[in-house]
Amino acid sequence: MSQILSDRIIAFDGADVRDVLHGQTTRNFKTLDLHQHIDGAFCDLKGRVITDFTAVLTSEATMLMRVSVSVAELLQQHLAKYLMFSKTKMRMLDWHCWGCRDSSDNAPAGIRIPRVDGHCEIWSSQSIPPAHALSQDEWLLFRFTRGLARISEQSVGKYLPQDLNYDLNGLVDFDKGCYTGQEIIARLHYRGKPKRRLSLLSVNSSTRPNCGERIVDASTGKSIGSVVEKIQHDDAYLCLCEVVTNVASIDVKIDGHLAKTVPFIGKSIE
Repeated sequence: MSQILSDRIIAFDGADVRDVLHGQTTRNFKTLDLHQHIDGAFCDLKGRVITDFTAVLTSEATMLMRVSVSVAELLQQHLAKYLMFSKTKMRMLDWHCWGCRDSSDNAPAGIRIPRVDGHCEIWSSQSIPPAHALSQDEWLLFRFTRGLARISEQSVGKYLPQDLNYDLNGLVDFDKGCYTGQEIIARLHYRGKPKRRLSLLSVNSSTRPNCGERIVDASTGKSIGSVVEKIQHDDAYLCLCEVVTNVASIDVKIDGHLAKTVPFIGKSIE
């Protein structure tokens, strides 16, 4: 099993790189400190997430950003019309990403992103994995059990940040001002209440659920959500799902098979 994650590192270079990314994402880049990381999302005009990201300001004119490799070109196309009128350029780097269990590990030269419970990400131009690098499936299991959803090409433009708990996990700054999709996202935050949230479901099935697979109320057959990401674990499939907030109190099915709710580690989602 490969240890290199299916991610792409993108470099944004330009004197106005903070302003450009501040106006296109859910996060406040104007207050980001040098060498600090920030997690957030790019959204479309309808407030739907195009991709999540992690970014690091490596100099006042350079920002490095990690996104899923499957959405990197889509993001490049989305940003082209905005970068055209700025001083910032976007380029793909031939770097590698790993998820590691021990955040104190002596890793290859590169960038270390600390995560919860002693885990971290390592971004490096070198191809030698860190000593404590996890396999792709081990890293997915870490993310899933902590409720950390990522966007792939199958889920681009399908979910609001609130559907994925991005607002609860600190990926949205509601006081930063305007950005693409901000009006819809802010309206739900201040005037509404999300009807769906991210939950982890386990289903015993002989076939792998598809991303976007409907989740249905077993008693009514009504669609109440969809699968965002999935991974096989032991004899079952674990699925990160956007689903109605009372999912734990009802019987649900995925692809005709009963599914049960699994609590996230270290979190109490309201």
